[in-house]
Amino acid sequence: MKKILLLIALTLCVLQGFSQHRGGRGGYVNWMTIAVKGGAGTFMMLNQDLKNTEGFTLEQFSPSFCFGGRYGIVFGNYVGISFEYLGGGFKQNFNYKEADVTNKGNYKFGCTDMLALLRYTGEYGFYAEVGPKFTSIKKAEYTYDDASGLDIKPMFKDKLVSIAFGMGFMPYNGDHVQVSLGARASYGFKNMVEDDQQPFAAFNNNITTETKQLNVQILLEVNYFFAKFGTANCGRHGIEFFK
Repeated sequence: MKKILLLIALTLCVLQGFSQHRGGRGGYVNWMTIAVKGGAGTFMMLNQDLKNTEGFTLEQFSPSFCFGGRYGIVFGNYVGISFEYLGGGFKQNFNYKEADVTNKGNYKFGCTDMLALLRYTGEYGFYAEVGPKFTSIKKAEYTYDDASGLDIKPMFKDKLVSIAFGMGFMPYNGDHVQVSLGARASYGFKNMVEDDQQPFAAFNNNITTETKQLNVQILLEVNYFFAKFGTANCGRHGIEFFK
């Protein structure tokens, strides 16, 4: 929360100075927004050696969720940048068949995400966004057979970097409030497992390929335009907060 407040304060200072030094006729109006949002979807580990392990199957639908807030700046009516801070988690369910008996298990993670996104919103409310996603793993647990909630966090990297991209539309678009509904996918390019660790050794102790992550979610967002800045045709400039 302190980081978000500091970011907002710095942005206000920069934009105030920018608006006081920008002149010219015709004017422009930009917008500042805050939002609450949440979502749910599916997560999947991607590892070729694990996929080829005899008797081992990763479930294609394993739950993931997130909730948090967003701070954004919209330049004019169409292009904006935003910063999101989200808490949440994801799970990878799996099945392992041994001696004609199939058992279920999972890898479960708790995390926080920070995203910096570039968003384009069309004239009719449809939008597309893209940007980096920085994930901090807070906990990692393993459940299978006699092991239940076993702490395996040291086996996974603390920090993950992904590319996020999404699209959606606005079922409600008011003067100061917007409601957005969309889908977002994020893909991690780096191995999420520590180099000297084998979290899948119970099923295959010769994993040599990297474990990457794919997360797809449906997101609901309530967005509030709380201020504008720029210059008007009459020459007024500065930041104006809405009451």
